Amino acid sequence: MSSVLLRTTLALGLSALAAPAFAAGDFAACFTLTPGVSWSNGSETLSISEATVGGQPALAVTTSGGGVSSATVHDQSGRQLLAEIRYGIAAWGGDAAAPIMTDMFDPAPTFPATAKPGERFTVTGKGERTNHAEDTVSDLEYDGFSDYTFVGFEDLDVEIDFKPRTFANTCHLTTTFEDGRAEVWYAPGFGRIKFQRYSGDSLLIGDEISSIVNE
Repeated sequence: MSSVLLRTTLALGLSALAAPAFAAGDFAACFTLTPGVSWSNGSETLSISEATVGGQPALAVTTSGGGVSSATVHDQSGRQLLAEIRYGIAAWGGDAAAPIMTDMFDPAPTFPATAKPGERFTVTGKGERTNHAEDTVSDLEYDGFSDYTFVGFEDLDVEIDFKPRTFANTCHLTTTFEDGRAEVWYAPGFGRIKFQRYSGDSLLIGDEISSIVNE
């Protein structure tokens, strides 16, 4: 090998070692939830905390805004929805810290651990609803979005406290229902950070992360 070729080969090797490593997208990672993270979409604040379901460790995402609070409880992967809780409304004389309705799922609605761009999957489940005020328990079917297609990994640009920020390798999903569709983005550690609901081509509802309280 000539000295010139040797120097060129060594230079290319060193530059490759010095180049930053960019993590590839990981579908399961998009649904992970980090306890202590708290953020706002402008009208609601979402806080992630540790929880327990059936004696097993879990993670809760509590949403508060306008005097109303609710929570979704997930397994430690963040992909399984174990429970949904609605709390009392203080403005109506309720106890804002006490649940008035608890939905427990078994089998739990679950996002798959892996998916390829363009892949379609369903999220379904069933369980029991406890009405704490009436002391009743009834069967229920999961009525959330169910028919999903994984659009792909995306670097999502947003403004956080009026400063630009990019969430790398978010998972962009689309879901269809009746005559509409929804577009959703999940970011590792934060959960769902952007949501858009359409009727035809008309945007009906949209929200996205706009400030971070704690991370």
